Amino acid sequence: MEKYMDIISQNKRICHLIAKQLWEGLDDDERLELEEWRLSVPENEVLYRKLTNRENVSRYVEKRGAIDVKKYAVAYDREIGLGVRGRINKLWGYAAAILVLCVVGATIWMNELKNNEADQLAQMTIEPGRAKALLVLDDGREIELDDHKASKILEASGIVIVNDSSRVEYIPALKTGEKETLNKIIVPTGGEYNLILSDGTRVYLNAESVITFPKYFTGDRREVFLEGEAYFHVTASKEHPFIVKTKDMDVMVTGTEFNVKAYPDEMNVQATLLQGAVTVFSGFEKKEKVEIKPNQQAEWYRDSVKVRVKEVDPDLFMAWKNGRFIFRQDRLEDIMRTLARWYDVEVVYLNESVKNMLFAGKLDRGEEITPILDVLRATDKLSVDVKGKKIVIGLK
Repeated sequence: MEKYMDIISQNKRICHLIAKQLWEGLDDDERLELEEWRLSVPENEVLYRKLTNRENVSRYVEKRGAIDVKKYAVAYDREIGLGVRGRINKLWGYAAAILVLCVVGATIWMNELKNNEADQLAQMTIEPGRAKALLVLDDGREIELDDHKASKILEASGIVIVNDSSRVEYIPALKTGEKETLNKIIVPTGGEYNLILSDGTRVYLNAESVITFPKYFTGDRREVFLEGEAYFHVTASKEHPFIVKTKDMDVMVTGTEFNVKAYPDEMNVQATLLQGAVTVFSGFEKKEKVEIKPNQQAEWYRDSVKVRVKEVDPDLFMAWKNGRFIFRQDRLEDIMRTLARWYDVEVVYLNESVKNMLFAGKLDRGEEITPILDVLRATDKLSVDVKGKKIVIGLK
């Protein structure tokens, strides 16, 4: 707003001309002076139209009865530099009007501009995601986990939401004769959530993920079903293997830390191992079996119906769980797909070729998206426009 304050402070002469135009009229030189000022920059014309709006002027005129003419005439003389003595009666009309216009009217106008700018800034700023999810109980009840009021509802079911509403914990208290019942957590676009299963296994859920799991584990195997992405820190139990089942791949462990990424809109399904040992089942009826070691990744290619094991830097694939994005020569389309899930935005490409451009960068998940977009703009090859919750990318 400083530029608008400068317009007022540097053009007190213009305030005089506007008020005189309203109350007495201008001579040719004054009219030309005012016209030149109006045409010099767009902001001047906006200010002029605002201050000379008929409804605004009518409101200011109605306030004249409450104006201390002598007080404002003296102030007018000090601010504008015209002699006051013997001229108060002659000038009081437009002098008072000028003060109302330039002090009251311009202040109101600038406040409106400030509010409009704040609204526009809010619309332009794309905020990061936060902890939120929907819990679906076995009886069909749906509970918003980012609502603190949900705690009382869940306590009776042996479930606890921690105070900051960032995770839900299942208390291991299986009652005699109680059957295994399934619950589901749905993390929407722009969300994340943490889950502690009844066996103590910790699950970190990324945006656009769904996990189905038993309220209490029974039997010899601990099975959960995943769509999306999750990081698992599995409580060790050789007698009760832990299995993450996805549409195209099952991951079996007895106790370890690993990441599974299985989004339905991506061509590959990945299991990345941080420590321990993992057995991966994929292929037709999931009969193809491979074992991976720490710092390895098993990747199932849906288009070629093959699984490949490769050495990777696990930090790249687990960064999201630690609150970061790390990209190393990744395709722009893949980068923006990842960001769109977290920031809940739509990405539109004006040119198909830009999707395959490679980029590298880092970003704190707690920050808004601007730093990454600035990296794209800095190439001087791409145009990046933000329109509300839509990001439009094209070639320059």
